[in-house]
Amino acid sequence: MADDMLEAKKSKPLVERASTVPQLDLAFGYYWEPEPGSKPEWHTFVGQPEIFRRALADALLSKHMTRLYLAADGIWVEMPIPQIK
Repeated sequence: MADDMLEAKKSKPLVERASTVPQLDLAFGYYWEPEPGSKPEWHTFVGQPEIFRRALADALLSKHMTRLYLAADGIWVEMPIPQIK
């Protein structure tokens, strides 16, 4: 029975299968520490896909980032960012 369900799922078009995966809203929020050890400040970024990808890469590599929040279908998901040494 499980094999039948797996085959039925594989036979669906990729577009239909992907529709169950939340879409990123091309927005992310983050806490930024202006100075190491200072109180983090909340900021958000919303942009076009090309700019969003570059901004997200910069955010992930920033030493000032403490946490990153991604919005998917209006739901914010927290992602802690370990400090790169």
